[in-house]
Amino acid sequence: MVGPGLKRALYPPDHPDAVTDGDDVVALKRAISRGGRWPWGTFDRAFSNSFSHGKAGGNVKDSGLAGFQRQMKIQPTGNLGEKTWNAVRSARIPEGLPNAGEPLLDATAVSLYEGYKVPSGKAPRQIALDHLKARTGYTEQPANSNCDERKDGIRTAQDKTAGSGTWLRYEPWCGCWCFYGLDAAGVAKLDSSLCSVAQIEDNAKAKRICFKGWTTDKSKVKAGDLVVIGGYGVHVEMVRGFDGNNTLTYGGNTSPGSSGSQSNGGGAYSRSRTSGEVRGYALVRYPGE
Repeated sequence: MVGPGLKRALYPPDHPDAVTDGDDVVALKRAISRGGRWPWGTFDRAFSNSFSHGKAGGNVKDSGLAGFQRQMKIQPTGNLGEKTWNAVRSARIPEGLPNAGEPLLDATAVSLYEGYKVPSGKAPRQIALDHLKARTGYTEQPANSNCDERKDGIRTAQDKTAGSGTWLRYEPWCGCWCFYGLDAAGVAKLDSSLCSVAQIEDNAKAKRICFKGWTTDKSKVKAGDLVVIGGYGVHVEMVRGFDGNNTLTYGGNTSPGSSGSQSNGGGAYSRSRTSGEVRGYALVRYPGE
């Protein structure tokens, strides 16, 4: 593959997690244009709806990122994640186009992408935390449904975890809520196993997918890592800090206080978990780590 790994996920303006402009977008536009899916020319830094989904009219040369995804047999969401970015890094210009056989990413695109940095003051871990903080107080709609109708809420978290499918709707969603925050921060190698608290622990212990380890020593834990609550396979939340022996978290599918179910409470809340509630911590590998 050509160029560095994914630095951040990209979402267009019609998506709840729309991104800011950047040179990484310019690099992507150059690549998709060299592949015949976007007009060649002066490329701006905006990840627009038209580039993401393709322009109206159905012309191949205007089909944008979604057109490239269809060509590569990837779900044509128009969003850029690790799978699509690696496909861009691997693909070559088709026969019949200028520079056929060369990588889609030319030297200029690689340089632009290598030079792009996530804006200072908004590190990936902070992006994940801010993403969940902004949704604190979201509850199931209707109550006890394990779902909602929001464009940036429980259903969206479930569908993202399901790889843009719908099979996780109405299922317990604490792991999906953590996935949602990690995905917003551009964490690589996420997959649907995050819907399972047991698999989160198992993967962390084996240092698989997005995890770099498992620990019960909170001195090794950073804000943005995950914490398993209540026993093996019971409940998971995202660590936001510590207060003495207590672990401060953002959690989904829990209750706002000590009353009610802690692992099926129906809402997203900031919580303080005692050491007796904590089973252990899944350490996450964020971009740049």
